[in-house]
Amino acid sequence: MAVRAAALTRSEENIVAIVVNGVKLADTDLEREMPAYADTPDAQQAALTAAVLRRVLLDEAAQLYIVAAAQGDEAMIEALLDHQLAEAAAPTHEECERHYLADLERWRVNERARVSHILFQVTEKVDLAALRQRAQQTLDELLQSGDLELRFVHFARTVSNCPSGVDGGALGEIGRGDTVVAFEHAVFAAPAGTLCPVLVETEFGFHIIRVHEKSPGLVLPFDQVEVRIRVAMSQALRDLAERRYVMEAVSRANIQGWKNGVAT
Repeated sequence: MAVRAAALTRSEENIVAIVVNGVKLADTDLEREMPAYADTPDAQQAALTAAVLRRVLLDEAAQLYIVAAAQGDEAMIEALLDHQLAEAAAPTHEECERHYLADLERWRVNERARVSHILFQVTEKVDLAALRQRAQQTLDELLQSGDLELRFVHFARTVSNCPSGVDGGALGEIGRGDTVVAFEHAVFAAPAGTLCPVLVETEFGFHIIRVHEKSPGLVLPFDQVEVRIRVAMSQALRDLAERRYVMEAVSRANIQGWKNGVAT
């Protein structure tokens, strides 16, 4: 198989040496796992670990007489985990509320800002240091200008590489998620009626950003987001319980030739 030829550089010495509950892992066990880990730094070791864990969990399912609704190893392992983690702790109302209060900004909606910018665009052959210096000099001049409105429009029309330059750099209103992350962070961190005091670098280049007006939107009340918080926290608790269970299952298993996730 192509996977074996490309990746199994130590399969013969590793696979035959790993025995899980009296059963030797075979090359096919590793080949089965390899596609999922082909892009990881140590694909073979990751696949070995996955093969060992699959065998451990299937043995656990057999010992507990687990019956899956569908055919296949994945369905069997899922049925095992559902059975063993059915009573995983669920977050209380109070825990969900504490989670909500700890990060109220996460639940803010309809926050808007009216923005203008001047873009110094990064292109394939541009001298990046020279471009940054030019952008910084322009920002410094604007910060020291006694007539920011006129000077900003002038620079937007004469040096900006964004089509908005013809309109004095005006981008109109933007909201969360409308722009790239660095640009968004700068806009919503700046007070209304101000010029961002530092250049903002994005994948497009260097931006000089002016925030004209801001609408803070509103923070959704707890009762509107409690279900979403509960689902997210429940999943996090389930993931933690699953990791603990798998570690316990591994400690119960009789595994030879494999220690702490490494073939020995």
